[in-house]
Amino acid sequence: MTRIPPLARTAAFIGIALLLATGAQAQQPWPARPITLVVPFGPGSGTDIGTRLLSKELSGVLGVPVIVDNKPGANGAIGAQAVAKAAPDGHTLLVGSATTNALNYAFFPSKLNYKPESFVAVSGMGSSPIGLYVGADAPWGGLADLVAASKKNPGKFSCGSGNTVTQVACAVLRKRTGIDAVNAPYKSNPQALADVAGGQVTYAFSDASAAQTLVDGKKIRALAMAAEKRAAAAPNVATFGEQGVADFEFTGWTAVFAPAGTPAPVVEKLNALIRRANQSPEAAHLRAQSGSSVLDFDVATAKRFVDGEVARWGRYVKDADVKPE
Repeated sequence: MTRIPPLARTAAFIGIALLLATGAQAQQPWPARPITLVVPFGPGSGTDIGTRLLSKELSGVLGVPVIVDNKPGANGAIGAQAVAKAAPDGHTLLVGSATTNALNYAFFPSKLNYKPESFVAVSGMGSSPIGLYVGADAPWGGLADLVAASKKNPGKFSCGSGNTVTQVACAVLRKRTGIDAVNAPYKSNPQALADVAGGQVTYAFSDASAAQTLVDGKKIRALAMAAEKRAAAAPNVATFGEQGVADFEFTGWTAVFAPAGTPAPVVEKLNALIRRANQSPEAAHLRAQSGSSVLDFDVATAKRFVDGEVARWGRYVKDADVKPE
């Protein structure tokens, strides 16, 4: 009978113990602790509003706290990077957007500390049309009036943008119409809109959901919607196409992402829970108020959607020759 040296036996026992421990860890129930939803923009943004409702819905179903953690800055890259580096165990998620998970890749190809493959798309949440907003008492009745006024006052107009999507909108409008306005960058669209209401900025682009509160309070008003057709929540606001600027369509969207490597069963369970939360009466009411639409995706469809958005925005930035400011 062959004798196994003591040292070899010890190594074998350690190896078996590690395998057993790894297996036990892999089989641990999810969630095992509170879940964090990272919002890469400031409080009050359209992404933040929807996330807080999702947090409430998930917490009620899962029985653990679901924390909303706002990490604004760098066009959403700070929050996205934090999730990309988080443990892939389903306890830290990103509520990303067209900015963080599509347009940023084309804008900052060599500066981002995350890539498309840093994430797995879990589920869609919603989409919202982008509008151009001015102060409620602004003298312009339409887009042509704003453009003409800017040309009579060179260097005095400004366009507020709170993310790369709205920054692109500012830049493309300048190229298409010759409007004389400098870009005024902010950490989030609500901050830009607040300064429009206060008169510090001439106009700003924003998703309609983030603008709705100020519109309802008669602090700002929409001058044009960057959509194919008029928004249901703003039927009296003409599109850019109706006002002479063709092919000017921007849509903001949000989706939930997990760090790459998150176990597939966890991703599938999250997908089912998020889709159910998206259909709640509260979510439907929020969409009706803001004019947004639900993105009801299974995991495979979510991936195809995001992959398509990455390619689309990449082509758009290249074709429009828009650069970060």
